[in-house]
Amino acid sequence: MRDLLLSTVWAAALLAPPATGQEARPGADFDAYANADWYRATPMPDGEASLGTTALLRERAAGQLRELIAEAVRAPTSPAALRVGDLYASLTGTEAIEARGLEPLAADLAAIAAIRDRAALSAYLGAALSLDDGTNGQTPGVLGVWFHQSPREARVVPHLMQGGLGLPAERLAGEGPAAAATLYRTHIAAVLRLAGLDQPEARADRVVALERALSLTHAPADQASDPHATDNPWTRADLGTRAPGMDWDAWLTAAGLERQPDFNVWHPSAVTGLAALVADQPIEAWRDYLTYHHLRRYEPALPVAFRQAFADHRNGLLSSPLAFPPQRPVVALQMVEAHLGQDLSRLWAARHFPPEHRAEAERMVSHILTAWRARLTAAPFLGPEARATALRKLDTLKVGVGHPDRWLDTPDLVIRRDEAYANLRRAEAHALARARARLDRPVDMDDWGSLLPHRVGAILNFSPNTMQFTAGILQPPYFDPAGDAASNYGSAGAGLAHEVGHTFDPIGADYDAEGRLVRWWSDADRAAFDAALQPLRAQLAGYCLKPDLCVTPTGCCPRPPPTSPASTSPGTLTNSP
Repeated sequence: MRDLLLSTVWAAALLAPPATGQEARPGADFDAYANADWYRATPMPDGEASLGTTALLRERAAGQLRELIAEAVRAPTSPAALRVGDLYASLTGTEAIEARGLEPLAADLAAIAAIRDRAALSAYLGAALSLDDGTNGQTPGVLGVWFHQSPREARVVPHLMQGGLGLPAERLAGEGPAAAATLYRTHIAAVLRLAGLDQPEARADRVVALERALSLTHAPADQASDPHATDNPWTRADLGTRAPGMDWDAWLTAAGLERQPDFNVWHPSAVTGLAALVADQPIEAWRDYLTYHHLRRYEPALPVAFRQAFADHRNGLLSSPLAFPPQRPVVALQMVEAHLGQDLSRLWAARHFPPEHRAEAERMVSHILTAWRARLTAAPFLGPEARATALRKLDTLKVGVGHPDRWLDTPDLVIRRDEAYANLRRAEAHALARARARLDRPVDMDDWGSLLPHRVGAILNFSPNTMQFTAGILQPPYFDPAGDAASNYGSAGAGLAHEVGHTFDPIGADYDAEGRLVRWWSDADRAAFDAALQPLRAQLAGYCLKPDLCVTPTGCCPRPPPTSPASTSPGTLTNSP
């Protein structure tokens, strides 16, 4: 179920330029032979320890986005540009934000203060449901919902996911005056004081105590990333019987899910634990918690005093302090990407990714899939049934190239230049309603989720059986539509072919052609696969893990004495379902 994020698959961590240059022999130092000119021509930015083509592409794309947004603010030429320009302008309108203070939030903060019983609390938690993207990130609400394919059927269901912590669970448990939890308590008190609440220290104590209790219900990271552990179908009735304490009728109605018969609960302990805390924890603690987290969630639309308080807290947790808070233009761009990402990508692609560029990339993808068909047909480790499933998976694999076939359009989303906070609230509500409308429908194979086409990255989804390569990564030097085919296939093509391979390897073997969580390899298939890997394992076992050690025909030279620094394994991309 879990997506495979590949944003930096081909980014090289480049070391200092080699002393040798073009004189280097490829057999002796291939890195110097191939890259010496690039090293010399590409200065390392101040303060950076590494640099690669991915970083350079991202830097270039960032400049292009700033140019597009400036034009959208100044003279929008389409509805998408108007939305982008108005949202950005509202979030960079410092004078208007400072003048209004917390007035735009007054009604929402009053609604929190009005919570008096468990039914009202349950209804509020349902209304404040966070839209999640399934990447196991910390969702801002105590429950997140991801509208995605069911692990067992090719239809969309709500996946309930844990969230709501201001610090990672292990840091909330820390003690002592320098502990992160102590800094967090001080920070919460500062924010609540800025909001005009009395007894901010006592309120902060209640918030931290509630969050600690909430953190104890959360599933550990390894469980949260295990597709079998997150395959937990619950009916509506199960919510009440397996997670008593919450008024689930009130929660479901407020969340717009009152007619939903079934759910997939990624983190059962978190849902059960949350319901118990709704029943057991003091209502005033919940009010303080919800007030703080509401301010935290909408920090980009708050006056500078709040933004500085949040920045001071983040800075206090860092070993190397940064310059906080980020300038409003930086945060505004992040919010435009978060809420109008496809609008922004559409503007970018119209200028920087023409149709003929996409067509050339699609031809490369077609050739790679043809090569994979030949490889799967001949793969010796696949038995007849597994081979047939692998070929079906290849046939149904939807590879999105550059951008979606159909751009997301949001003509009914209201964005106004002078309403920063209201814009964020409306954008969230619009996205949630749009996602909720997909319930119980067939899976949209053209859905790019949270991956934005202008970004430099790619994503492989096992459920549904899709893959997306962004327009941002299909740029020189990874891919040049007018360039040399060998270079394109050896760079972007090699990365794409590698990731397609995960569809059929021990990771992809957990998902069938319809994206359901079904193991289609037999024990014999796995044994044959492991046997086929043995020569490669043996070859790798003979390589040194430290570049300054020599290699002999039988392996590494003797390791240095124990007083020398320990050797470390080279960095690897760990793929997990």
